[in-house]
Amino acid sequence: MKKNFLGKKWFFEDFLDVESSYSTWGFEIKKELFSSQSKFQKIEVFDTQDFGRVLVLDGIVQLSVKNEFVYHEMLVHPAMFYHPNPKKVLIIGGGDGMALREVLKHRVDEVVLVDIDKEVIQVSKKYFAKQIQGAFSDKRVKVFNEDVLSFIKQYKKHFDIIIVDLTDPTPVAKFCWNKKFYQDVSNALKDDGVSGFQSGSLNEPFSKKVRRDLSKTFNYFKTHRAFIECFPFSEYAFSFGSKKINLDKISIKKSKINLKYYSPKIHFVSSVMPISEL
Repeated sequence: MKKNFLGKKWFFEDFLDVESSYSTWGFEIKKELFSSQSKFQKIEVFDTQDFGRVLVLDGIVQLSVKNEFVYHEMLVHPAMFYHPNPKKVLIIGGGDGMALREVLKHRVDEVVLVDIDKEVIQVSKKYFAKQIQGAFSDKRVKVFNEDVLSFIKQYKKHFDIIIVDLTDPTPVAKFCWNKKFYQDVSNALKDDGVSGFQSGSLNEPFSKKVRRDLSKTFNYFKTHRAFIECFPFSEYAFSFGSKKINLDKISIKKSKINLKYYSPKIHFVSSVMPISEL
């Protein structure tokens, strides 16, 4: 929500803390660049004092220019490097195009992106073009604006990688965060496929439930974490699963791909979880 605070315009986001009580955090808005209600959700873009441009969906911050690369590199590259030769990739959600940008850094043959809200894609192309880097124009990319719950059921053992970059359980995405959907993702993966899920802020109840359910869906499961300043808890979780590939036994080697944050060292350190999370 937007409020005037100390004579300036601020954005505030309410969230459930570790004790399941509501808390609020926020940041100063320099300029409101876009605000509109799509068929599915409210879309807002702000220019901010601390984070640069910020994308907000239904009152929840999705990304900031300042540190989106940390989020998207940690969501995409562990999955891509866990797999020996990823060629067919599905991105669920991710209408801002930045997970797509990261996937395309690999030698993939085909990337399918399905996001129900085409307006998120249009707004992102306009206000985050520099970050997207023309990813939607790549010939390997196919975009579908469809309901992912129906879309995913069309595929059986088809994809090498599935990246789930949905919003937290807001009205537009709440029906996807359950065991049935996770099983549909598993079914759409090849036997040696790898999935990657954004899993919310590490300590919030939503994230803990997602990781618990995913660990029961996939034979092999692993969580990585990263600090992302523009999210309320800062420490964010990324979950990865596979039916066949033992993620604990994969050695990540230095790549020639140009990355800002993710590396073999970060891969190892980010997978070391606090005792409270084990």
